[in-house]
Amino acid sequence: MKTLLTIRGVAWCLALIVVMTACTTYRASRAIRQGVLPVVAVTSFENRSGFEGQWKLGDGMSDLLVSELVQTKCFTVVEREQFSRIVDELTLQKNANFRKEGRSEQGRLKGAHYQIRGVVGDFSQVGGSALWIKIRQLAFGGKGYVARVAMTITLIEVESGRIIDSVQCTGTARARQIYGSAEYKNVAFGGEVFFKTPLGEATQEAIREGVAGIICTIPKQVWRPMIAEVRGNQVLLNGGRDRKINEGQLYCVRRAAEPVTDPETGDVLDYVPGPQVGTIRIVRADKKLAYAEGVDGHGFARGQWLEPMSLPAESEVKSAGLVTIHPAASGAR
Repeated sequence: MKTLLTIRGVAWCLALIVVMTACTTYRASRAIRQGVLPVVAVTSFENRSGFEGQWKLGDGMSDLLVSELVQTKCFTVVEREQFSRIVDELTLQKNANFRKEGRSEQGRLKGAHYQIRGVVGDFSQVGGSALWIKIRQLAFGGKGYVARVAMTITLIEVESGRIIDSVQCTGTARARQIYGSAEYKNVAFGGEVFFKTPLGEATQEAIREGVAGIICTIPKQVWRPMIAEVRGNQVLLNGGRDRKINEGQLYCVRRAAEPVTDPETGDVLDYVPGPQVGTIRIVRADKKLAYAEGVDGHGFARGQWLEPMSLPAESEVKSAGLVTIHPAASGAR
């Protein structure tokens, strides 16, 4: 009886750890979404599992990873495997035979901050003591089996070419029913039916474990208020109500930050804001854009950093001659 209770206790603790891990991953996802989404590109996986059957595991696994990354809404995922086709379309639109209206603007393709590549190390099914996967075919036998999928996902920082981490992810599925080559014959890799099979379940588990590792590994980039554009006396910010920027807020404006590098390695240690340029006040805040006017200083320009300031007391506002301007009176559009 004591042994049974101990086993149940261990099982309960393991279940609790799984739930806590899932919650931590969810919080990490929210933190990324509240900042600046990292831009990632996924390349085709390399298949080293020995399986060379009806599915192209390299392309299939990378497609599944892309789909899962997009669904998290934690990243901006850009195309790289079919990138040449995108460039061909952009080039084709410049042809005189195409109408000018609706053309895609040139020079707007996004660059990736991180490149993700992977290696499939295991894609097999084992029944009893017999190996159920053989090169170029699926061979099965025995009672019951375990499907196993294992991958290594490598994350590369594009700017430096540095490998920031390597994520090991595995998935397993157990069942009593024997899945032979006939059950997989007409199953499309990554389709709805595929994920109901043992190998499909193991693949999905491995992919999701890999995505959780990617979320925890890629550094979170904090959003910063900056000047997006200057139009005459108007200063436009790179955020609005979506970034909790409200009318009346004051910001100290500094020149664009400059990197401080290690003299020995050349690595960027941090970014230091430039000298103060002046002060601006928000006169209108839209959903994703805010309008401001200069309070003091000059030389406001795109890319300058903004530091929030505490609002002055009413007596200080009157003595300084700072009068709140209604958005309609400011001419902001």
